[in-house]
Amino acid sequence: MELSDVEIRVLEEIKPKPEEYELLARAYSVLKESLLRALSRHGVNAEVTLQGSVEHDTWLSGDRDLDVFVLFPGDWSREDLEKKGLPIIIEGASEVGEVEIRYAEHPYVRVKFMSVEADVVAGLKLPRPDLAKTAVDRTPFHTEFIKRALSREQRDHVRLLKKFMKAIGVYGAEVKTRGFSGYAAELLVYAYGGFREVLKAASGWKPPVFVNTIGERLTRDLIKELKSRYPDSVIFVPDPVDHLRNVTASVSPKSLFTFILASKCYLANPSVEFFREPLEPSLEELVEATVGRCILLLRYDLRERLPPDIVWGEAWRVASTAERTLAVHDLRVLDYSAWTNEKDVVVVGLELERCALPAYKHYGGPCLQHEDERIINFIKKHFRRGYGPWIGRDGCLNSLDARAKVDVVEIVATRWQEFTVSPHLRTVKPVVSYATREVLEELLKMGAGRWLREFILKTPSWMEKCTF
Repeated sequence: MELSDVEIRVLEEIKPKPEEYELLARAYSVLKESLLRALSRHGVNAEVTLQGSVEHDTWLSGDRDLDVFVLFPGDWSREDLEKKGLPIIIEGASEVGEVEIRYAEHPYVRVKFMSVEADVVAGLKLPRPDLAKTAVDRTPFHTEFIKRALSREQRDHVRLLKKFMKAIGVYGAEVKTRGFSGYAAELLVYAYGGFREVLKAASGWKPPVFVNTIGERLTRDLIKELKSRYPDSVIFVPDPVDHLRNVTASVSPKSLFTFILASKCYLANPSVEFFREPLEPSLEELVEATVGRCILLLRYDLRERLPPDIVWGEAWRVASTAERTLAVHDLRVLDYSAWTNEKDVVVVGLELERCALPAYKHYGGPCLQHEDERIINFIKKHFRRGYGPWIGRDGCLNSLDARAKVDVVEIVATRWQEFTVSPHLRTVKPVVSYATREVLEELLKMGAGRWLREFILKTPSWMEKCTF
């Protein structure tokens, strides 16, 4: 588990400094005391706990995020957590900073104060993880396991793995990324021993991948059950706290392949480049990169504020449906992507093979051996719609019909209802445009720079290290 010179150098940059530990400890103490006061005022006996990467000590320098769990009595229901627990959390958090209600499996509170951002979540205090009523009820058991399972040295290896995953764009289990969660990164280091050991293992992965985090308990029957529960998964990492839960269920084929390829390239040609998160591109870079290409951007203005995972899910659904729908209209989509500011705007990006269709579309018709009715119907349908019908050398009818529309922007703008099928977007008519300087400049101002880099410039900087 010895670190290389590159890894030592990176670790010095990403390991939190003493003053950062002090700040987060101070902030947690302030928030905890405020929450306890609110609980006391309402006569509720609950435990305020610190969870997540800060408590695991696998967090990165510069991260100012706290995961605070208020664990209410185990006999409370999910409805109790939302109706009784959440208002108390809001009350306590409001005394220390600016509060925002966020949504995951159920609502939680985000509070900003002392240059720190804390997510305060309502959960249940349970004696065993199998009694969990919500996903968050397992979190305290995850914390206990990681604190027991990882050595101090391995926690630094987790930091390196997290930074590596962030830089190559596969860190985060949310719908936006569909990559590896922080807990998944910790379990990978636990399973293989260290950062480079994880990359060596990943270099040989072929989906479906099974990572053994539970020793002899990973039986054939358990593997079969996991496959049955998660039929779409490409990688399986059993949760040591709940063996039938796949920690990496959200990892997409793209994220897995990216991680495998980057691992191979890093081991063959180690470089700090693999730990550098991409910078925002300049407007000139983007404008130059669009020359000679057909890139469309569809902007949807949201009519209501929705949880981020729902917005991202609907945005990706529109993009993938557009690819299939436009293929029916002879428009080949080479690549698609989606972005949202998670507030009021969704943008779907489509790169097409061409920006205009031929003025005429060819139709092949019935041949001499077919029944007369088919032949006559074809002639009626295509007569005087362009050039044809005519009889080809093979004895079959053909026709070249004039297209009503040939410009892809016009086609997409009139066909938008066919692929805008997600619940909160289907009544929102998008503004469809080419990736012009003006449109790109506006998106950069909105904060879509990194997304534009990935979608338009495409090749990540680390991939250069694969050309050794």
